[in-house]
Amino acid sequence: MKKIKKNPLIFITNDDGPNTIGLNKLIDTVKSITNNYIVVIPEKNCSGFSHSITLSRPLRLNKINDNFYTCDGTPTDCVMLGFFKILKGSPDLLLSGINMGENLADDATYSGTISAALEGSLRNIKSVALSKVICKKNSKNDWSAVDDYLESIILSILRNKINKNNYFNVNFPNVLSKDIKSIKLTHLASRKPVGNYIIRKDAKDIPYYWLTTERSKEEGNKGSDIWALKNNYISVTPLNSDMTESTSFNNYKEQFNKN
Repeated sequence: MKKIKKNPLIFITNDDGPNTIGLNKLIDTVKSITNNYIVVIPEKNCSGFSHSITLSRPLRLNKINDNFYTCDGTPTDCVMLGFFKILKGSPDLLLSGINMGENLADDATYSGTISAALEGSLRNIKSVALSKVICKKNSKNDWSAVDDYLESIILSILRNKINKNNYFNVNFPNVLSKDIKSIKLTHLASRKPVGNYIIRKDAKDIPYYWLTTERSKEEGNKGSDIWALKNNYISVTPLNSDMTESTSFNNYKEQFNKN
């Protein structure tokens, strides 16, 4: 088994902003692995910001302490600022999360949590997005699976080589640790996006629209991330930052290569 570098440098970010249980759990776990870490997170919730960056105004960094910064930009802004303006070297691992809510299937295209990990992958850093199913009633949320499994997942990724352009999307179900069957390698489920809006009117009788977080009810085919969580597995989905469709590439040559 490959040994882990002593005191690895770990970069932590998220899209939920400060003072979340998920972020605190992640920091505590990282502290059990290394004292060489840095946190750069948005100063407010940036869920659904995907891979956006801020171009229309300057960004500001707020230094909380030597290890902890907030930024008034997006999750991707946080990663870029951290790499270019705070760190003196390249981190050994980037961890994004733990998101307060699962990121499955089509969520991968919208999630700020996953996009922060994507940004790390684009910079040739081992990167992992971490999310957990959250029940709206806090009394029903259990973190024992995170407590028991997160460190081993992080150590496994630190210990092993991953292919260029790959990064990981990890999701924890909301069940007791004793009810977890195992960790399961999965693929993104195919899920029909739902775009339901609540329509209201402002004081001037002009309508405005709130996008709901309602999801379609697909069970997910066996081996998918949705299926895994519904069956009490921790889902680990490898993703690829190279968006070229390699499998069908040759099929399109005759159509588009016209000399």
